[in-house]
Amino acid sequence: MKKNLPPEFVNTVNSLLKGEADQFWHALADAPFFTGLRINPDKTELNLLRQEIAADFTPLPWDRNGYIVLQAGGLGKHPYHAAGMYYLQEPSAMVPVSILDPQPGERVLDLCAAPGGKTTQIASKMSGEGVLIANDPNPHRVQALGRNIERWGARNVSILSETPQRLVDHFGEYFDRVLVDAPCSGEGTFRTHPGEMKKWSPELSQRLAVNQDEILWFAGKLVRPGGMLLYSTCTFNQLENEGTILRFLDKNPDFTLEPIPLVNGFSPGIPLSDSDAADLTKSIRIWPHITSGEGHFAAKLKKTESNNISDLQEKYSGNPLNPDQMLIYEKFFENNLAATSRTREISPGSRGLAVYGNRLYWIPTGSPPLKGLKVHHWGWWLGTFQSDRLIPSPALAAGIKQEDAQKVIEFSLGETDLASYQRGSPIRITEEDYSPGSWILITVSGNPLGWGKVQKGKLKSYFPNWLRIN
Repeated sequence: MKKNLPPEFVNTVNSLLKGEADQFWHALADAPFFTGLRINPDKTELNLLRQEIAADFTPLPWDRNGYIVLQAGGLGKHPYHAAGMYYLQEPSAMVPVSILDPQPGERVLDLCAAPGGKTTQIASKMSGEGVLIANDPNPHRVQALGRNIERWGARNVSILSETPQRLVDHFGEYFDRVLVDAPCSGEGTFRTHPGEMKKWSPELSQRLAVNQDEILWFAGKLVRPGGMLLYSTCTFNQLENEGTILRFLDKNPDFTLEPIPLVNGFSPGIPLSDSDAADLTKSIRIWPHITSGEGHFAAKLKKTESNNISDLQEKYSGNPLNPDQMLIYEKFFENNLAATSRTREISPGSRGLAVYGNRLYWIPTGSPPLKGLKVHHWGWWLGTFQSDRLIPSPALAAGIKQEDAQKVIEFSLGETDLASYQRGSPIRITEEDYSPGSWILITVSGNPLGWGKVQKGKLKSYFPNWLRIN
């Protein structure tokens, strides 16, 4: 593989690793590809997956829900994946959120969030408590971000598609923790995504470094005094890694570089010179010849404490349902959902209910106002009003449990009707058991896959188009 790599990249790695470089090149050429799998603790646990998935699960040391999965073909098309029971993620990509360590009840921003792997990891660590905002400025990438968050069943996430500068203008120093997994030259993905290798050049890295400087500068303005900023990339060169941190600290003296313990195979950051203004060995690198994963860089930055407090009002006032919409939702809730502790917060009359356009949302408690921003999801998307009815959303299905729905059909793995449902094909059912117009929650191993609707003696599949199989 080495001979196919850009010579400038080879020279950079040789210079950084010196005597270890041969081990690095050997790992790139001969090491097995690691599939990373992160369990959704709200939906499943390891023993269940081991019973149904013929693969070896090796725990990752940096996330209690993370595993390397060997002999893992077809996991992306497995019904458990569609049900949000796990997320497939490159092993070292799970490191930044583990270092950021978000807590339940905090305000957290994932600034460059698409396609959503790190956001779903943050959501699990927050246990549905607090405010989590996922942002990506690219309107196409934010679609994938939204879908992955919906599938995960996260209920306390709002999704934006804004520039960092606009977020600073809107929020100010609001967030307890901010993650910047920055767009980078992707040198750590050359094995898994060879196309990135063809795009690479020293000039690309230089352009990206300028972009990273801008993103990180604005990110710093979004962190509350005493809060934490985590910067990460999946590349190896110093211009985009340690160099970015030095340039940021030079312009932001209210931040300090915090040490990250060198555990679990982490390697220290590499100083640029003997006269660096900060101890860059406090940052960490992941090298594929040392530990599991293709490669990552991470640096933790803490903002100096002060008496300044964001004046952004936390009390959120959404658009209330009009009388017709309230009647439609009351009918839907009464006929299709069960009154449980989990559905209480979305019951008719709940203060958290709000309508934007024709979509019904539950707004997470304590959410800040988002009006004026480009919003993809205002909170937990419950459904869409169409004429005189409500079409329940995939996000509603993913965010509830079997006991929260009045009517449930459980499919077993390998069952013909399960495959039909995932293809979007209608399924014959007995109308005596399910009255026409009923919404049915479809589950596998007790976890929701989506909705079905009874029409003319058949169950019409409302399985999301983007998850359908051939």
